Amino acid sequence: MDMNENKYEIMAEIFKAFADPTRLMILKLLSENESMCVCKIIEELKKPQPTISHHLNILKKSGLIRARKKGTWNHYYIVDPKIKYIISTMENVIGENK
Repeated sequence: MDMNENKYEIMAEIFKAFADPTRLMILKLLSENESMCVCKIIEELKKPQPTISHHLNILKKSGLIRARKKGTWNHYYIVDPKIKYIISTMENVIGENK
């Protein structure tokens, strides 16, 4: 059994990133779009720019999303398609249990 502590620290950071409703909503938006500029995320979630930027930074540090610069805006995207599957599965489970 591989008990590499570093691997589990990385996993814990990913779970922490998932453990916030705003970050989950950002992941949902990004799962429905190839990429989104921060201005659209702010518009969709109706939250202030500093709040969204804070959550985007946490998601970036966890490795779940990345950004690429397009003009003056950063466009964010999900790194691995499995993340889209996780978000969809979580929604399905919640929907079945409501």
